[in-house]
Amino acid sequence: MKNIRLERINSEIEKALNHIIQTELRDPQIDAIISVTQVQITPDLANANVYISCVGKTEKAEVLARIKGAAGFIRGKLAKAVKLRITPRLEFRLDNSVEYSQKIENILNTITYSTNVEQPEDKDD
Repeated sequence: MKNIRLERINSEIEKALNHIIQTELRDPQIDAIISVTQVQITPDLANANVYISCVGKTEKAEVLARIKGAAGFIRGKLAKAVKLRITPRLEFRLDNSVEYSQKIENILNTITYSTNVEQPEDKDD
């Protein structure tokens, strides 16, 4: 069973990071919409894996590199937004779940179902 406190902290950090990235992070070389999809903080509150999703003209790898480069700035803003004894170290990762679900949906759409399903023969006694 997951700790309810950790879930609440994950949720608060996710909200704060979304706000920080969308309103306070100004990088003219990022031409993409970035959103935080999930945060997983360790039980000791020292580290947090932050999963981001981005849509736009800038390549995802470049967006991730720029976000990682601004991790110190983001962490400083996070420390002011969420009051914790320890502000976790942020490890940003790409969330590929949207692409994965689209891939599965495309595969499912290409499957053709046979309409000629063999019926079992009726046996007369």
